[in-house]
Amino acid sequence: MLESWLVGTVVELGAAFVKAAQLLSTRVDLLPPQVCRALARLYDRVRPEPASSFPALGFAGSPATLVGSGSIACVYRVRVAGGRDVAVKVRRPDVERSLPLDLAVLQGVAGVLARLPVLRGAPIVEITRQLTEGIRAQLDLTREAELLDGFRRTMADVPGVTVPAVDRELSTPDRVVMDFVGDLVRFRPDELSAADRRRAVVTALRAVYRMLFLDGVVHCDLHPGNLYFREDGSIVILDAGFTVRLSDSAREKFAAFFYCMGRGDGPACADIVASTATTAPGADPDGFRAELVALVEASAGRRAGEFDLISFATRLFDVQRRHGFYADPQFVFPILSLVVLEGTVREFHPEVDFQREAKPLLVAALFERAMARGGASR
Repeated sequence: MLESWLVGTVVELGAAFVKAAQLLSTRVDLLPPQVCRALARLYDRVRPEPASSFPALGFAGSPATLVGSGSIACVYRVRVAGGRDVAVKVRRPDVERSLPLDLAVLQGVAGVLARLPVLRGAPIVEITRQLTEGIRAQLDLTREAELLDGFRRTMADVPGVTVPAVDRELSTPDRVVMDFVGDLVRFRPDELSAADRRRAVVTALRAVYRMLFLDGVVHCDLHPGNLYFREDGSIVILDAGFTVRLSDSAREKFAAFFYCMGRGDGPACADIVASTATTAPGADPDGFRAELVALVEASAGRRAGEFDLISFATRLFDVQRRHGFYADPQFVFPILSLVVLEGTVREFHPEVDFQREAKPLLVAALFERAMARGGASR
């Protein structure tokens, strides 16, 4: 009864709240299991729209079959000329009107939460502002088609990752047409072998690290409705709507911070954060540096089951706030991306070393930066 009420209430609140609840459903370490199970139903239980509601499906030569119903768009399977099956993502007819109102309410709620003592130090308002901007960008399906194309190209270098190909000729501003990927199952951890769970988690981490550290692209929506594990340990990424591009400077500095954190190099991490932050009058650089060094050294080398990214991020922002430093907002989205994925990682393979798996791509990113600077100086 409670689960049905919770899901129904979130759906009634609107698309923005559904999206936020889907992200929270992965956090079995933060919320009671029954709450996570209830919120996870939102991947499947968002009210579908009949195909007749979407003029953009009129190009299909066969009846459209619903395969996914999200808070912002629905996905249908259709057969096109030549007998090829494709997936068509179409925006909900009322979402352009309702989403801005939902986002305004969500920002108001964030303002209230930011005043709670338990959340003191966490940049709730700023995170929510950037979150709402990312959600609003999902209305642009032309942008998503371009992002999916980019993901497919870059993920070709990561073994075991499937991203459906976009049909640019059939895609329009009102729809994204892509290859249909069948036989997708939302497995529970006990339904996969330990070896396959490990392989899938490591593959997912490497895909995300490739995006973050080499491409400067942040996928903030890798919840179980968009990221599928397969029985052979490979993964499928289906969606690119909630994606943000980092500036070159932010990408380089986040990569350097993550690399130094993995080595336990607190002083270097403090230097990087200080170089990205603005300071208030009366800031305390020495106190900031001492606390950040201690935080990094205490976190280095921990496995997923021991390392709590949310606690680390909250303490990181708290250290900055108390000592008069204000974080670069572009650091928020990479952390959000990893927080969303961390829920799945903890559930499927808590022994994985987050930081060790990042090292090869971090080294490549830092080498690329060094080569670029070397070429520019000639």
